[in-house]
Amino acid sequence: MQDVFRGRTAELKILDRKYNENGFVMTVLYGRRRVGKTKLINKFMKEHDCKNISFTAVEREESELLSMMTESVLMALAPDMVGNVSFNDFEKLFEYIGRQAEKERIIFFIDEYPYLAKKCPYIQSVLQKVIDEKWKKGELFFILCGSLVSFMKEEVLGKEAPLHGRSSLELKLRPFNYLETAEFLEGFSNEEKAICYGLTNGVAKYIEQFDADISLEENIIEQFYSVGGYFTEEQVKTVVTGDKQDPALYNTIISAVATGHTKNSEIATYIGSDDVTYPLKVLVGAELLERRVAKKPYYVLNDSMLQFWFKYVNRAISLINAGNGDVYYHSNVKEHLHDFMGKVFEKMAKEYLMLNAGRNGLPILTEIVDYQTSVLDEEKKPKQIEIDLLGKNDKNILLAGECKFRNSPFDKEELENLMNKVKYIPANNPLICIFSLSGFTDYVKKNSGKCKLIGIDEMYKTCR
Repeated sequence: MQDVFRGRTAELKILDRKYNENGFVMTVLYGRRRVGKTKLINKFMKEHDCKNISFTAVEREESELLSMMTESVLMALAPDMVGNVSFNDFEKLFEYIGRQAEKERIIFFIDEYPYLAKKCPYIQSVLQKVIDEKWKKGELFFILCGSLVSFMKEEVLGKEAPLHGRSSLELKLRPFNYLETAEFLEGFSNEEKAICYGLTNGVAKYIEQFDADISLEENIIEQFYSVGGYFTEEQVKTVVTGDKQDPALYNTIISAVATGHTKNSEIATYIGSDDVTYPLKVLVGAELLERRVAKKPYYVLNDSMLQFWFKYVNRAISLINAGNGDVYYHSNVKEHLHDFMGKVFEKMAKEYLMLNAGRNGLPILTEIVDYQTSVLDEEKKPKQIEIDLLGKNDKNILLAGECKFRNSPFDKEELENLMNKVKYIPANNPLICIFSLSGFTDYVKKNSGKCKLIGIDEMYKTCR
Protein backbone atom coordinates (compact mmCIF):
# COMPACT_ATOMS: atom_id res chain seq x y z
CA MET A 1 0.00 0.00 0.00
CA GLN A 2 1.20 3.50 -0.82
CA ASP A 3 2.77 5.27 2.13
CA VAL A 4 0.16 7.99 2.81
CA PHE A 5 -0.31 9.81 6.10
CA ARG A 6 -3.85 9.41 7.41
CA GLY A 7 -5.65 10.50 10.55
CA ARG A 8 -4.08 11.96 13.70
CA THR A 9 -5.57 15.39 12.99
CA ALA A 10 -6.34 15.98 16.68
CA GLU A 11 -2.79 15.10 17.74
CA LEU A 12 -1.28 17.32 15.03
CA LYS A 13 -3.44 20.25 16.17
CA ILE A 14 -2.29 19.78 19.77
CA LEU A 15 1.37 19.64 18.71
CA ASP A 16 0.94 22.72 16.50
CA ARG A 17 -0.63 24.66 19.36
CA LYS A 18 2.32 23.85 21.60
CA TYR A 19 4.79 24.65 18.85
CA ASN A 20 3.32 28.13 18.51
CA GLU A 21 3.83 28.89 22.19
CA ASN A 22 6.92 30.86 23.17
CA GLY A 23 9.77 29.30 25.07
CA PHE A 24 10.82 25.76 25.92
CA VAL A 25 8.31 22.96 25.33
CA MET A 26 8.73 19.32 26.31
CA THR A 27 6.41 16.68 24.85
CA VAL A 28 6.27 13.06 25.98
CA LEU A 29 4.72 10.78 23.36
CA TYR A 30 4.18 7.09 24.01
CA GLY A 31 2.15 4.17 22.75
CA ARG A 32 2.50 0.61 21.60
CA ARG A 33 4.76 -0.42 18.74
CA ARG A 34 3.61 0.10 15.14
CA VAL A 35 0.87 2.51 16.19
CA GLY A 36 2.36 5.40 14.20
CA LYS A 37 4.27 7.55 16.71
CA THR A 38 7.34 8.13 14.54
CA LYS A 39 5.21 8.81 11.49
CA LEU A 40 3.20 11.39 13.44
CA ILE A 41 6.31 13.29 14.59
CA ASN A 42 7.90 13.11 11.13
CA LYS A 43 4.72 14.62 9.69
CA PHE A 44 4.72 17.31 12.40
CA MET A 45 8.37 18.23 11.75
CA LYS A 46 7.84 18.29 8.00
CA GLU A 47 5.06 20.86 8.38
CA HIS A 48 7.26 23.34 10.27
CA ASP A 49 9.99 25.41 8.70
CA CYS A 50 12.61 25.11 11.41
CA LYS A 51 15.71 23.07 12.12
CA ASN A 52 14.86 19.65 13.49
CA ILE A 53 17.03 16.99 15.06
CA SER A 54 15.79 13.41 14.82
CA PHE A 55 17.59 10.68 16.74
CA THR A 56 16.44 7.08 17.16
CA ALA A 57 17.98 5.21 20.06
CA VAL A 58 19.01 1.60 19.47
CA GLU A 59 20.56 -1.12 21.60
CA ARG A 60 24.20 -0.05 21.43
CA GLU A 61 26.95 0.82 23.88
CA GLU A 62 27.03 4.31 25.39
CA SER A 63 29.95 5.57 23.32
CA GLU A 64 28.27 4.60 20.06
CA LEU A 65 24.98 6.17 21.12
CA LEU A 66 26.78 9.43 21.91
CA SER A 67 28.54 9.32 18.54
CA MET A 68 25.28 8.60 16.68
CA MET A 69 23.42 11.39 18.44
CA THR A 70 26.28 13.82 17.81
CA GLU A 71 26.07 13.09 14.10
CA SER A 72 22.28 13.60 14.09
CA VAL A 73 22.64 16.92 15.92
CA LEU A 74 25.41 18.26 13.68
CA MET A 75 23.68 17.14 10.49
CA ALA A 76 20.69 19.25 11.52
CA LEU A 77 22.45 22.28 13.00
CA ALA A 78 25.95 22.47 11.49
CA PRO A 79 26.48 19.94 8.67
CA ASP A 80 29.92 21.37 7.85
CA MET A 81 31.11 20.26 11.30
CA VAL A 82 30.18 16.58 10.90
CA GLY A 83 33.28 14.47 11.45
CA ASN A 84 35.27 17.43 12.79
CA VAL A 85 33.61 17.94 16.16
CA SER A 86 32.94 15.53 19.01
CA PHE A 87 31.54 15.82 22.53
CA ASN A 88 32.88 14.14 25.65
CA ASP A 89 29.48 13.41 27.10
CA PHE A 90 25.74 13.88 26.58
CA GLU A 91 25.58 16.90 28.87
CA LYS A 92 27.99 18.86 26.67
CA LEU A 93 26.02 17.85 23.58
CA PHE A 94 22.72 18.91 25.19
CA GLU A 95 24.24 22.25 26.21
CA TYR A 96 25.30 22.81 22.58
CA ILE A 97 21.73 22.17 21.42
CA GLY A 98 20.47 24.62 24.05
CA ARG A 99 22.80 27.38 22.84
CA GLN A 100 21.62 26.91 19.26
CA ALA A 101 17.99 27.15 20.39
CA GLU A 102 18.40 30.35 22.39
CA LYS A 103 17.05 32.54 19.58
CA GLU A 104 15.22 30.20 17.21
CA ARG A 105 12.73 27.34 17.44
CA ILE A 106 14.48 23.96 17.06
CA ILE A 107 12.75 20.59 17.34
CA PHE A 108 14.78 17.87 19.08
CA PHE A 109 13.15 14.44 18.76
CA ILE A 110 14.49 11.38 20.61
CA ASP A 111 12.71 8.25 19.41
CA GLU A 112 12.72 4.94 21.34
CA TYR A 113 14.00 6.81 24.37
CA PRO A 114 13.83 3.77 26.72
CA TYR A 115 16.76 2.16 24.88
CA LEU A 116 18.91 5.23 25.60
CA ALA A 117 17.76 5.51 29.21
CA LYS A 118 18.35 1.84 29.98
CA LYS A 119 21.87 1.86 28.53
CA CYS A 120 22.69 5.24 30.15
CA PRO A 121 20.60 5.40 33.36
CA TYR A 122 22.12 8.72 34.37
CA ILE A 123 20.66 10.37 31.24
CA GLN A 124 17.44 11.11 33.12
CA SER A 125 19.27 13.26 35.68
CA VAL A 126 21.36 14.93 32.98
CA LEU A 127 18.21 15.90 31.10
CA GLN A 128 16.63 17.18 34.31
CA LYS A 129 19.64 19.40 34.95
CA VAL A 130 19.98 20.73 31.42
CA ILE A 131 16.25 21.44 31.14
CA ASP A 132 16.20 23.39 34.40
CA GLU A 133 19.47 25.26 33.88
CA LYS A 134 19.79 25.69 30.10
CA TRP A 135 16.89 24.73 27.87
CA LYS A 136 14.16 26.63 29.72
CA LYS A 137 15.88 29.87 28.63
CA GLY A 138 15.49 29.09 24.94
CA GLU A 139 13.07 28.01 22.21
CA LEU A 140 13.72 24.26 22.10
CA PHE A 141 10.78 21.98 21.28
CA PHE A 142 11.87 18.71 22.90
CA ILE A 143 10.09 15.42 22.17
CA LEU A 144 10.69 12.16 24.04
CA CYS A 145 9.04 9.14 22.42
CA GLY A 146 8.88 5.48 23.43
CA SER A 147 7.10 2.21 22.74
CA LEU A 148 7.69 0.61 26.14
CA VAL A 149 4.50 1.93 27.67
CA SER A 150 5.18 0.91 31.26
CA PHE A 151 8.66 2.50 31.17
CA MET A 152 7.34 5.77 29.77
CA LYS A 153 4.57 5.95 32.35
CA GLU A 154 6.71 4.98 35.34
CA GLU A 155 10.25 6.13 34.54
CA VAL A 156 9.50 9.32 32.58
CA LEU A 157 6.10 10.53 33.78
CA GLY A 158 6.01 8.86 37.22
CA LYS A 159 6.09 10.97 40.38
CA GLU A 160 9.49 9.60 41.38
CA ALA A 161 11.05 10.06 37.94
CA PRO A 162 13.73 12.79 37.51
CA LEU A 163 11.80 14.28 34.57
CA HIS A 164 8.47 14.40 36.39
CA GLY A 165 6.82 17.80 36.03
CA ARG A 166 9.03 18.96 33.14
CA SER A 167 6.71 18.01 30.29
CA SER A 168 4.32 20.57 28.82
CA LEU A 169 2.38 17.93 26.88
CA GLU A 170 1.82 14.21 27.44
CA LEU A 171 0.36 12.31 24.49
CA LYS A 172 -0.62 8.66 24.49
CA LEU A 173 -1.07 7.51 20.90
CA ARG A 174 -3.74 4.84 20.67
CA PRO A 175 -4.66 2.56 17.77
CA PHE A 176 -7.23 3.92 15.33
CA ASN A 177 -10.91 3.34 16.05
CA TYR A 178 -13.00 1.40 13.54
CA LEU A 179 -14.01 4.51 11.55
CA GLU A 180 -10.42 5.76 11.30
CA THR A 181 -9.31 2.28 10.23
CA ALA A 182 -11.88 2.34 7.44
CA GLU A 183 -10.13 5.38 5.89
CA PHE A 184 -7.31 3.02 4.84
CA LEU A 185 -9.68 0.52 3.23
CA GLU A 186 -11.51 2.19 0.37
CA GLY A 187 -13.13 -0.41 -1.87
CA PHE A 188 -13.94 -2.88 0.90
CA SER A 189 -17.52 -3.46 2.06
CA ASN A 190 -18.45 -2.36 5.57
CA GLU A 191 -18.41 -5.98 6.74
CA GLU A 192 -14.91 -6.41 5.30
CA LYS A 193 -13.76 -3.14 6.90
CA ALA A 194 -14.99 -4.43 10.25
CA ILE A 195 -13.11 -7.71 9.84
CA CYS A 196 -9.95 -5.80 8.87
CA TYR A 197 -10.37 -3.75 12.02
CA GLY A 198 -10.51 -6.95 14.05
CA LEU A 199 -7.49 -8.44 12.31
CA THR A 200 -5.37 -5.30 12.77
CA ASN A 201 -6.66 -3.89 16.07
CA GLY A 202 -6.54 -0.46 14.42
CA VAL A 203 -2.71 -0.43 14.44
CA ALA A 204 -1.50 1.72 11.55
CA LYS A 205 1.35 -0.53 10.41
CA TYR A 206 -0.92 -3.56 10.38
CA ILE A 207 -3.69 -1.84 8.43
CA GLU A 208 -1.18 -0.79 5.78
CA GLN A 209 -0.56 -4.46 4.96
CA PHE A 210 -4.10 -4.84 3.57
CA ASP A 211 -4.45 -4.19 -0.15
CA ALA A 212 -7.91 -3.05 -1.26
CA ASP A 213 -7.10 -4.15 -4.83
CA ILE A 214 -7.43 -7.82 -3.86
CA SER A 215 -10.13 -9.61 -1.90
CA LEU A 216 -10.24 -9.75 1.88
CA GLU A 217 -9.70 -13.51 1.77
CA GLU A 218 -6.62 -13.09 -0.41
CA ASN A 219 -5.28 -10.49 2.04
CA ILE A 220 -5.78 -12.77 5.02
CA ILE A 221 -4.09 -15.72 3.34
CA GLU A 222 -1.24 -13.59 2.00
CA GLN A 223 -0.49 -11.77 5.26
CA PHE A 224 -1.25 -14.44 7.90
CA TYR A 225 -0.98 -17.83 6.17
CA SER A 226 1.82 -17.43 3.62
CA VAL A 227 5.60 -17.55 3.79
CA GLY A 228 6.69 -13.92 3.52
CA GLY A 229 3.46 -12.56 4.98
CA TYR A 230 3.75 -9.65 7.38
CA PHE A 231 2.28 -11.42 10.41
CA THR A 232 5.08 -13.96 10.88
CA GLU A 233 5.77 -15.75 14.13
CA GLU A 234 8.78 -13.49 14.76
CA GLN A 235 6.86 -10.29 13.99
CA VAL A 236 3.89 -11.15 16.20
CA LYS A 237 5.87 -12.45 19.15
CA THR A 238 8.04 -9.34 19.13
CA VAL A 239 4.88 -7.38 19.88
CA VAL A 240 4.40 -9.48 23.01
CA THR A 241 7.92 -9.92 24.30
CA GLY A 242 9.54 -6.53 23.66
CA ASP A 243 12.57 -6.52 25.95
CA LYS A 244 11.17 -9.08 28.41
CA GLN A 245 13.65 -11.55 29.85
CA ASP A 246 11.57 -14.70 29.35
CA PRO A 247 9.86 -14.40 25.94
CA ALA A 248 8.48 -17.95 25.97
CA LEU A 249 6.62 -17.33 29.23
CA TYR A 250 4.90 -14.18 27.99
CA ASN A 251 4.00 -15.71 24.64
CA THR A 252 2.49 -18.72 26.39
CA ILE A 253 0.41 -16.50 28.70
CA ILE A 254 -0.97 -14.60 25.70
CA SER A 255 -1.72 -17.93 24.02
CA ALA A 256 -3.51 -19.10 27.16
CA VAL A 257 -5.78 -16.04 27.32
CA ALA A 258 -6.42 -16.12 23.55
CA THR A 259 -7.64 -19.70 23.81
CA GLY A 260 -10.05 -19.09 26.69
CA HIS A 261 -7.92 -19.58 29.82
CA THR A 262 -8.69 -16.22 31.40
CA LYS A 263 -8.57 -16.65 35.19
CA ASN A 264 -5.32 -16.57 37.15
CA SER A 265 -5.54 -20.24 38.13
CA GLU A 266 -6.42 -21.33 34.57
CA ILE A 267 -3.45 -19.44 33.15
CA ALA A 268 -1.11 -20.90 35.76
CA THR A 269 -2.29 -24.43 34.96
CA TYR A 270 -1.96 -23.83 31.20
CA ILE A 271 1.68 -22.76 31.45
CA GLY A 272 2.58 -25.17 34.27
CA SER A 273 3.47 -22.57 36.88
CA ASP A 274 2.47 -22.07 40.50
CA ASP A 275 2.46 -18.28 40.35
CA VAL A 276 1.88 -16.00 37.33
CA THR A 277 1.16 -12.83 39.28
CA TYR A 278 4.25 -10.93 38.16
CA PRO A 279 4.16 -11.69 34.40
CA LEU A 280 0.43 -10.90 34.38
CA LYS A 281 1.19 -7.57 36.03
CA VAL A 282 3.85 -6.87 33.38
CA LEU A 283 1.46 -7.65 30.52
CA VAL A 284 -1.25 -5.46 32.07
CA GLY A 285 1.31 -2.66 32.46
CA ALA A 286 2.24 -3.05 28.80
CA GLU A 287 -1.50 -2.78 28.02
CA LEU A 288 -1.53 -6.11 26.18
CA LEU A 289 -3.85 -7.59 28.80
CA GLU A 290 -6.69 -6.00 30.75
CA ARG A 291 -7.65 -7.26 34.19
CA ARG A 292 -11.39 -7.16 34.67
CA VAL A 293 -12.89 -7.17 38.12
CA ALA A 294 -15.63 -9.68 38.88
CA LYS A 295 -16.35 -12.18 41.64
CA LYS A 296 -13.43 -14.05 40.10
CA PRO A 297 -11.21 -11.53 38.27
CA TYR A 298 -10.25 -12.50 34.74
CA TYR A 299 -8.03 -11.27 31.92
CA VAL A 300 -8.81 -10.29 28.34
CA LEU A 301 -6.52 -9.43 25.45
CA ASN A 302 -6.45 -5.76 24.50
CA ASP A 303 -5.24 -6.62 21.01
CA SER A 304 -7.62 -8.42 18.64
CA MET A 305 -4.80 -9.12 16.17
CA LEU A 306 -3.00 -11.11 18.86
CA GLN A 307 -6.29 -12.81 19.75
CA PHE A 308 -6.67 -13.93 16.14
CA TRP A 309 -3.03 -14.92 15.66
CA PHE A 310 -2.65 -17.02 18.80
CA LYS A 311 -6.02 -18.72 18.36
CA TYR A 312 -6.16 -19.20 14.59
CA VAL A 313 -2.61 -18.95 13.22
CA ASN A 314 -0.23 -20.18 15.93
CA ARG A 315 -0.95 -23.88 15.40
CA ALA A 316 -0.56 -23.59 11.64
CA ILE A 317 3.08 -22.45 11.62
CA SER A 318 4.44 -25.75 10.26
CA LEU A 319 1.83 -25.84 7.49
CA ILE A 320 2.52 -22.20 6.62
CA ASN A 321 6.25 -22.88 6.38
CA ALA A 322 5.45 -25.84 4.12
CA GLY A 323 3.47 -23.57 1.81
CA ASN A 324 0.06 -24.98 2.80
CA GLY A 325 -1.23 -22.20 5.04
CA ASP A 326 -4.13 -21.53 2.68
CA VAL A 327 -5.36 -25.10 3.18
CA TYR A 328 -5.43 -24.56 6.94
CA TYR A 329 -7.28 -21.26 6.54
CA HIS A 330 -10.03 -22.78 4.40
CA SER A 331 -10.46 -25.87 6.59
CA ASN A 332 -9.96 -24.46 10.11
CA VAL A 333 -10.45 -20.69 10.09
CA LYS A 334 -12.74 -19.32 7.40
CA GLU A 335 -15.99 -20.52 8.95
CA HIS A 336 -14.95 -19.14 12.38
CA LEU A 337 -14.24 -15.56 11.29
CA HIS A 338 -17.63 -14.33 12.49
CA ASP A 339 -17.12 -16.05 15.86
CA PHE A 340 -13.79 -14.25 16.21
CA MET A 341 -15.51 -10.97 15.37
CA GLY A 342 -18.00 -11.25 18.26
CA LYS A 343 -15.88 -9.36 20.80
CA VAL A 344 -14.50 -7.03 18.13
CA PHE A 345 -18.05 -6.04 17.19
CA GLU A 346 -18.78 -5.26 20.84
CA LYS A 347 -15.73 -3.00 20.86
CA MET A 348 -16.96 -1.29 17.70
CA ALA A 349 -20.36 -0.75 19.32
CA LYS A 350 -18.70 0.87 22.34
CA GLU A 351 -16.76 3.19 20.05
CA TYR A 352 -19.95 4.05 18.15
CA LEU A 353 -21.75 4.95 21.37
CA MET A 354 -18.87 7.13 22.55
CA LEU A 355 -18.46 8.85 19.18
CA ASN A 356 -22.19 9.61 19.03
CA ALA A 357 -22.71 10.46 22.71
CA GLY A 358 -25.52 12.99 23.15
CA ARG A 359 -26.61 12.70 19.51
CA ASN A 360 -29.49 10.90 17.79
CA GLY A 361 -31.15 10.06 21.09
CA LEU A 362 -28.07 8.37 22.56
CA PRO A 363 -27.10 9.15 26.16
CA ILE A 364 -23.80 10.58 27.31
CA LEU A 365 -21.91 7.70 28.88
CA THR A 366 -18.76 7.75 30.97
CA GLU A 367 -18.22 3.99 30.94
CA ILE A 368 -19.36 0.99 28.91
CA VAL A 369 -18.70 -2.49 30.30
CA ASP A 370 -19.87 -6.03 29.74
CA TYR A 371 -22.24 -7.29 32.42
CA GLN A 372 -22.23 -10.70 34.06
CA THR A 373 -24.15 -11.63 37.18
CA SER A 374 -26.18 -14.40 38.83
CA VAL A 375 -29.81 -13.74 39.79
CA LEU A 376 -32.88 -15.66 40.92
CA ASP A 377 -35.58 -15.95 38.27
CA GLU A 378 -39.36 -15.85 38.82
CA GLU A 379 -39.21 -19.41 40.14
CA LYS A 380 -36.37 -18.53 42.53
CA LYS A 381 -33.92 -20.58 40.55
CA PRO A 382 -30.34 -19.37 39.87
CA LYS A 383 -30.00 -17.69 36.47
CA GLN A 384 -26.83 -16.44 34.78
CA ILE A 385 -27.21 -13.06 33.09
CA GLU A 386 -24.76 -11.83 30.45
CA ILE A 387 -25.24 -8.57 28.57
CA ASP A 388 -22.76 -7.35 25.97
CA LEU A 389 -22.91 -3.64 26.77
CA LEU A 390 -23.88 -1.83 29.95
CA GLY A 391 -23.56 1.94 29.61
CA LYS A 392 -23.16 4.13 32.68
CA ASN A 393 -22.95 7.80 33.50
CA ASP A 394 -21.16 7.77 36.83
CA LYS A 395 -23.05 5.04 38.72
CA ASN A 396 -26.31 5.40 36.82
CA ILE A 397 -27.05 2.68 34.25
CA LEU A 398 -28.50 4.37 31.17
CA LEU A 399 -28.07 1.80 28.41
CA ALA A 400 -28.05 -1.93 27.72
CA GLY A 401 -26.81 -3.31 24.42
CA GLU A 402 -26.61 -6.52 22.43
CA CYS A 403 -24.22 -7.19 19.52
CA LYS A 404 -24.54 -9.88 16.84
CA PHE A 405 -21.96 -10.29 14.07
CA ARG A 406 -23.75 -13.02 12.13
CA ASN A 407 -24.92 -13.71 8.59
CA SER A 408 -28.55 -13.94 9.72
CA PRO A 409 -30.77 -11.02 10.84
CA PHE A 410 -31.45 -10.40 14.52
CA ASP A 411 -34.68 -12.34 15.12
CA LYS A 412 -37.66 -12.77 17.43
CA GLU A 413 -36.02 -15.32 19.73
CA GLU A 414 -32.95 -13.14 20.23
CA LEU A 415 -35.10 -10.09 20.97
CA GLU A 416 -37.19 -11.96 23.54
CA ASN A 417 -34.08 -13.37 25.18
CA LEU A 418 -32.55 -9.89 25.42
CA MET A 419 -35.70 -8.33 26.90
CA ASN A 420 -35.88 -11.12 29.46
CA LYS A 421 -32.28 -10.41 30.57
CA VAL A 422 -32.79 -6.64 30.73
CA LYS A 423 -35.46 -7.16 33.43
CA TYR A 424 -32.71 -8.10 35.87
CA ILE A 425 -30.55 -5.02 35.35
CA PRO A 426 -30.65 -2.68 38.36
CA ALA A 427 -31.80 0.30 36.27
CA ASN A 428 -34.94 2.26 35.52
CA ASN A 429 -35.88 1.99 31.82
CA PRO A 430 -32.38 1.95 30.27
CA LEU A 431 -32.15 2.62 26.54
CA ILE A 432 -31.75 -0.67 24.69
CA CYS A 433 -29.44 -0.69 21.65
CA ILE A 434 -29.15 -3.68 19.33
CA PHE A 435 -26.21 -3.83 16.90
CA SER A 436 -26.48 -6.37 14.08
CA LEU A 437 -24.26 -7.14 11.09
CA SER A 438 -27.13 -8.51 8.99
CA GLY A 439 -29.94 -6.24 10.06
CA PHE A 440 -33.22 -7.24 11.68
CA THR A 441 -36.22 -9.38 10.84
CA ASP A 442 -39.59 -7.70 10.17
CA TYR A 443 -40.82 -9.03 13.51
CA VAL A 444 -37.99 -7.27 15.38
CA LYS A 445 -38.55 -4.03 13.47
CA LYS A 446 -42.26 -4.07 14.39
CA ASN A 447 -41.97 -5.26 17.98
CA SER A 448 -38.78 -3.74 19.36
CA GLY A 449 -40.57 -0.70 20.77
CA LYS A 450 -38.16 2.06 21.79
CA CYS A 451 -35.09 -0.09 21.18
CA LYS A 452 -32.51 1.45 18.87
CA LEU A 453 -31.74 -0.90 15.98
CA ILE A 454 -28.30 -0.18 14.52
CA GLY A 455 -26.98 -2.00 11.48
CA ILE A 456 -23.42 -2.00 10.27
CA ASP A 457 -24.08 0.54 7.51
CA GLU A 458 -25.40 2.95 10.13
CA MET A 459 -22.25 2.38 12.20
CA TYR A 460 -20.07 3.41 9.28
CA LYS A 461 -21.85 6.68 8.61
CA THR A 462 -19.69 9.68 9.50
CA CYS A 463 -20.61 10.59 13.04
CA ARG A 464 -19.81 14.31 12.76
